[in-house]
Amino acid sequence: MNNVLGMDIAAARDLVRVMNVDADSITQITSRLTQQLQSTPWYGPDAQRFNADWTGQYVPALQRVVEALQANAAALAQQADDQETASS
Repeated sequence: MNNVLGMDIAAARDLVRVMNVDADSITQITSRLTQQLQSTPWYGPDAQRFNADWTGQYVPALQRVVEALQANAAALAQQADDQETASS
């Protein structure tokens, strides 16, 4: 068990980068899927229901994941900065 308090600043900053890159990837994937869905010829109640679910539930859920990743990345970056200041 490790009894050291604090963080590995470099590892935290690496995690911040990964979180931001992954947030961007989710945004790009969501956009690409939305564009593909809009350009797919599909008509009728099943298409309407699927589109409504996609835009009403799934896209907002993915956006919340992106926002959570970005917010946590920003908080972690601030904590890394604070740790660096405290350690110097």
